[in-house]
Formats: sequence, C-alpha cells, structure tokens
Amino acid sequence: MQSRPDTVVQKHIVDGTTFFFDQIRKGEEFDFKKDIAEIIDVHIRDIVIVGSGKLGFSLKPNNSENGLYLYKEFDSNYKEDNELEKSDLDVAIVSSVLFDKEIKNLYDHTDFYRNGWSNRSSLAKYSLKGRLAIRFLPIDFPMTKEVLKAQEKYQMEYGREINIEIYKSWYYFETYHRENIKNIQVNLLR
Repeated sequence: MQSRPDTVVQKHIVDGTTFFFDQIRKGEEFDFKKDIAEIIDVHIRDIVIVGSGKLGFSLKPNNSENGLYLYKEFDSNYKEDNELEKSDLDVAIVSSVLFDKEIKNLYDHTDFYRNGWSNRSSLAKYSLKGRLAIRFLPIDFPMTKEVLKAQEKYQMEYGREINIEIYKSWYYFETYHRENIKNIQVNLLR
C-alpha cells in the first residue's frame, strides 16, 4: 500500500528519527533543540530537524535535470573529497507567535518597509509561503542576531552550516514538505 504524502511527512519528517543525531552526534538532539529553543525563545516542540540531516539523504532535485531526484547521501561530497563542505543541518521552527512577532518587528525595523535591503523581494516570496528565511533578513535585524548566535555556536561545534527557517504554522510546514513528496512520487513513476 502506497503512503499518502501527508502521512510520509508526519511519520518521517515530523516524528521520525533524525539521521544526524542517530549516526553522527548520537544522543545530542534534545540538547541541541533545547538550546536553540532557549536562544530564540520558543518551545522545544516548535523545532524540527529537516532535510538530509533528518533523513540521511537529500530530497532536492538535480538543478540541471528538471524532475530528476538523486537522493544524495548526507555528507556524500565530503566523503568523496574531505576538502569539500559537509552537508548542512536544516532546522525548522514552527511558531505562529514567533513568525507574527518577527514580521511586525521587521516592519518597524525597516521603517514600514521603506528602507530597502537587497533581499526584500526574496523575503516577500518566502513570507507569502508562510516561511521566514533568515538569510533574507537585514543583517542588523535583532532576530537575525539571535538566530546567528545559535547558528554560529553550532557551526563551530559541528563544523557545518546550520540553516534556520521559521514557519507560520504546521499548515505551511507540512504543505511545503508534502508537495516535495508528491514531486518525488511523480518522479518514481517515470
């Protein structure tokens, strides 16, 4: 029986074991999430590890061939050549309160969006999808500083990039991942 995409997302991405903390940094997941929760001031249950760090392989399509999914193994580039970067660790924070608070703070910080910054249109596209990607926020934005503090701490400790995104709700989080699973299912049928 084929699993529905929403069941796959809930079972393997939301609730499943985390490859990185099962295989590489064994037993550290709770402490990692708890520390980030305290730095950013959210509940530990609002934090989900996603991407190849969660599953042990990447679900990203190959950019050169539309629709081709290679399921690249976590740290595969580094394993082939230790001069290359290790895979990053992606962290999702699902918090409507944090999302709304930071959108308001950003609005005030940018003088009601009058002060432009180079990534404003990218931030707008993500925000409409219920996501705040830290990489698109102004560098002097207070939220950016808190997230950077968490990222820098674990980048030093783990020797890899740490990416943090904030989702408005579980609806946006699950929809994003469910659509990726649907694309993969189509790819497998080819």
